[in-house]
Amino acid sequence: MKRITLTLLTALTAPLTFANNTDSVAQADTASSNALFPPIFELQDDTIFGLPSLMSEDMSQEQNAALQTQEGTESETSKLDLSIADKTTNPGKKWEHALPFFAEDVIMNGYDLPLPFGISIIYANVQQDMTLTDLSVGYGGGPKYDIDFVSFDNTESNTHTPQLKLDAWVLPFMNVFATVGKLTGTVGINFAIDGNQALAQLGTDCSSRIKPPECYLLTDQRLEVEDIEASLTGMSYGAGMMFVGGWNSYFISVPVTFTWTDMDRSDTEGYVVNVLPRVGKQFQFNNGSSLSLYVGTSYLKSQLTLSGSQPIPGTDQSIDYKVEQENVDKWMGLVGGSYNLSKHWMVAFEYGGIGGASRQQFITNLSYRY
Repeated sequence: MKRITLTLLTALTAPLTFANNTDSVAQADTASSNALFPPIFELQDDTIFGLPSLMSEDMSQEQNAALQTQEGTESETSKLDLSIADKTTNPGKKWEHALPFFAEDVIMNGYDLPLPFGISIIYANVQQDMTLTDLSVGYGGGPKYDIDFVSFDNTESNTHTPQLKLDAWVLPFMNVFATVGKLTGTVGINFAIDGNQALAQLGTDCSSRIKPPECYLLTDQRLEVEDIEASLTGMSYGAGMMFVGGWNSYFISVPVTFTWTDMDRSDTEGYVVNVLPRVGKQFQFNNGSSLSLYVGTSYLKSQLTLSGSQPIPGTDQSIDYKVEQENVDKWMGLVGGSYNLSKHWMVAFEYGGIGGASRQQFITNLSYRY
């Protein structure tokens, strides 16, 4: 245990990491938030979630009344069949793709669906405060011991994650996707060592006349270690789904993303989940393009166990560590938008961090649909 204490500062400089959605991260956010900027359907009449609106029903009733006046000799069954066919069919449209399922029914009700498959290039930058707890340290592959006398403060991470996303519309209101990206960045670590707690946990007797050296170093002392910066590198993987709906030119979307990471210099266990409800409005232009603007919130839950080994400089030995990590702020506000140049191309952006949260993110996206 004494040998562990003498090398503890080396262990604490080991590269601690996190995942985001982005989202990523993982983040997530990234989250992470990697399921951003849905190419939502365009509404051609007054409809809500694929169902005719009250206005559409009123129009159909007027048409039925006129039809009854002109064709009084028809049976009631024939009239009903004719009114249903008049209300739900649009012979001028036909869906040429296998996905999404039930697309023909949707376009007959007045929707113009996005093309079913998409490929996107995403860049996410995420900054957030993290909490580190339950540190344990071992030496040279031996057992790890809980270190109760170390407390962490103001641990802040800053990551950059370029990602590739593939997605498909399986239902007119549901999109599924998967992402893969390269995560790089830094984490700033500040921690303190309580000297008296350290001596007590080590079982060091400082009451004798000849005291061990650590008694002079730690008795009634609080050692502050600030601004240690460790580098982060690894891969980020994500999967999720998004639900959408709309009425006239307004829409709502709720992406849900699950993210995990594979870091180069540490093992990561745990989960990152990101949920991003949004509401917005779409503006159509005469040249066929459209602009969608929205506001929303982001919920990110990142709870990870990080473990790894840090070599001791100048030796062939190493310090083994394990620590629990969780993001501080779970909620934040966000704004964003997307510009659809055509049925095939779209560019988008999103900024999160509204409301004084310690988590901030910027995400941009270029998508091609086919």
